[in-house]
Amino acid sequence: MFTTKSHDQSAKKWDLHDQTGLRFEKSVKSVEFHRDIKPILARSCVACHTKGWEKPAGNLVLNDETLEAATSNGPQVPGSYFRLAADKGDTAPKYGYPPAIGHGWRQSNASRYIRMFQARRSLLVWKVFGKRTDGWSNDDFPHEAVPGDPESLQQMGQPVANTAANRDRSHLTYNGKQMPPPEAVAGTYVGPKGEKIKVAPLSDEDRLTIVRWIDMGCPIDLDYDPAKPQAAGAMIDDSRPTLTLTTPRIGVNEPLARLLVGMHDYGSGLDMNSLQVVADFPVEGVAAGENLAAKFLTKSDGVWEMKLAAPLTTLERGMVTVSVKDKQGNVSRIERTFSVVPTK
Repeated sequence: MFTTKSHDQSAKKWDLHDQTGLRFEKSVKSVEFHRDIKPILARSCVACHTKGWEKPAGNLVLNDETLEAATSNGPQVPGSYFRLAADKGDTAPKYGYPPAIGHGWRQSNASRYIRMFQARRSLLVWKVFGKRTDGWSNDDFPHEAVPGDPESLQQMGQPVANTAANRDRSHLTYNGKQMPPPEAVAGTYVGPKGEKIKVAPLSDEDRLTIVRWIDMGCPIDLDYDPAKPQAAGAMIDDSRPTLTLTTPRIGVNEPLARLLVGMHDYGSGLDMNSLQVVADFPVEGVAAGENLAAKFLTKSDGVWEMKLAAPLTTLERGMVTVSVKDKQGNVSRIERTFSVVPTK
């Protein structure tokens, strides 16, 4: 996993200025809204982006739990998720500032704040990192000086005519204000009623968690249970194990001295008790149709082998079936038809 140099576990240099690091996870890293993103927002953002204020910061509410449909016939999602990841709008977004183009957000933009699968081009990421991350500058294209007001289009500090062509070329800008504001972290930020506001700063991993969430398409578990955060929905391992049968190979084989199987699962892990290796012919005293799995020994990482004391020298037609599950219950299966002929 990419991380900052202070969290590097690789002891290698990955960029010109030696600012990037790698760290290692024990299994697949998944990111989900309820479990991973919402706590970050609650800790560092909701104090100002709250429905409790008449004018929430940035015209963005991040603590709305009211359920609403993500699409016309889609699932119900919390209002805070909707604002970030589902407020594309066909004719106009439902919340916040509308785009200059005069209709809903285009292309892969899920809202003003997120471009799906493109964290570097997402306003939310610019805000948490305190800079644009897409390689452009504000003045590369026309942009609104006042969010939501196409009459304020400008470029290079000069007004730009509010024409269809200029609106179509326009893009979002970064206003130089980081989230959360440094004064909110310091505890000197003043709310609308004169109250002092203090929030926790975002850690490097908080920022990268948001990046990963966007680059994964903003997953949300519609059946999320806080007591069982890995139990269902977006957190399910829905990928089958990798399974190969190297020997015997398809077609004609010369004397067969072993069965060789490769297996791996990068999600929930292999359920080795589910391994089935069945031949439709007798093998090493095991009757046709019986499971040979107990005869296999680990040869190397991810590779299992069954050696035959007496190599099989002739077989007109045989079939070996191999199947294995991961711990989530996904099954991979191979049926291999082959023959064995004597060595010439």
